Amino acid sequence: MLNISSVLRRQDSVHFGAAVVAILLFAFLGLPLGLAPLSLEANGSVREYQKNLAGNYVIGIGTVPYSPSPGMVHFASYVENRETKLRYPNAEVVLTGLGPVTDEQSQLVIEAIRMNNTVLDPTYYELNVPLNHEGLWTITLEISVDEGSAMTVFEIEVLETNPVVPILTLMALLGFLFILGVSGRAWIREYRKKRS
Repeated sequence: MLNISSVLRRQDSVHFGAAVVAILLFAFLGLPLGLAPLSLEANGSVREYQKNLAGNYVIGIGTVPYSPSPGMVHFASYVENRETKLRYPNAEVVLTGLGPVTDEQSQLVIEAIRMNNTVLDPTYYELNVPLNHEGLWTITLEISVDEGSAMTVFEIEVLETNPVVPILTLMALLGFLFILGVSGRAWIREYRKKRS
């Protein structure tokens, strides 16, 4: 004899399971594949800064991603007093750059662009710059504060990334989610058998 309440419980658990799978897929795949914020903000994303001494100042610059590939690169910098170790929130920081020689035998140029203070910490300055060609880029930072000015040069290497690594990472993540789903389904079946 067919028990209506057991059929309804099965249907509820199927809907619940589908909802859990949908949420997990959205959380693990949706955010990294383009539903994340489109702009980079704050200096907390920079893992390591290159530092140069220029006059009475220590000037640091970092990039996101840490090892840039051709495309948009986020620069973050700071200006620190060499003696007092205090950082300047009111400095004028201007970035210029020279890129590698392209196929047309001309060197790529980044015109002078002023870096803006970050919202969360005004002692850091940020800028997004397109570095669309692979090779060694020479980035120049010119700083000006009330006490004086300085200039320093950094080298940033832009390299093509290996497309196999992200594909393997995605496959590993999907495999993990599949195993997690199969295990969860088996656990739910065993749990129901013990309850009945």
